[in-house]
Amino acid sequence: MGKDFEGVIILARPESSNIPPIIEMQNVGIRYGQGPEVLSDVKLSLKKGSFHFLTGKSGAGKTSLLSMMYLAQKPSRGIVNVFGKNVNFTNRDSLSMLRRKIGVVFQDFRLLDHLSAFDNVALPLRVCGMDEREVRKRVKELLQWVELDRHMLDTPATLSGGEKQRIAIARAVINRPELLLADEPTGNVDNDIAPKLMKLFVELNKLGTTVVIATHSEKLINDFNYPRLHLQNHNLHILYPSSSRFGGQI
Repeated sequence: MGKDFEGVIILARPESSNIPPIIEMQNVGIRYGQGPEVLSDVKLSLKKGSFHFLTGKSGAGKTSLLSMMYLAQKPSRGIVNVFGKNVNFTNRDSLSMLRRKIGVVFQDFRLLDHLSAFDNVALPLRVCGMDEREVRKRVKELLQWVELDRHMLDTPATLSGGEKQRIAIARAVINRPELLLADEPTGNVDNDIAPKLMKLFVELNKLGTTVVIATHSEKLINDFNYPRLHLQNHNLHILYPSSSRFGGQI
């Protein structure tokens, strides 16, 4: 057990050593140009099926940490292993294959403007060569779940920010990724739809998907009571609530 840190207890969570981590970082640092390190000496091991919130003030390095997790950039120093592969020594084609195991919800959505909502969500399935009948079945079911079935043929330009957010989430989860990374996924949606979207993430997690959600929402953190990856002063702290299903004071 560690000391209190912003109202939570830092605990060493017992985990099986038989399961290799989905993401492992050792003494990782990242900087841009000649500036100071945004993140320093990051050590992290995310097990398969874990669920964490990612927290920290604006500018703390959340986006940088996520970008390394979804293989958009490499560390300035240290070792990052994703699905057991050291990204520093993995070629472009292999990285592309690894990315197919990852679903990402970007804060700025990154939808393809020339595609309909349906085709944006269907894209990961089509890239993997799934039968079109199964693609249509899955996409229609998921768009109904996120309450956008009436907008299937609409393009992103005609959708609200909250609707674009839900399309981005649907696209990220449609292929049942092994790793789901979401940057403020409920930040642009109404209060009544946010719990439903979180339920979608929770259900995916129960099926084995490792989930990391960056958020500023204390309500979300308190309601769902998962551990936090907290960034402060360029360092990463792993925080566990004192009353959670992951443990408590010992």
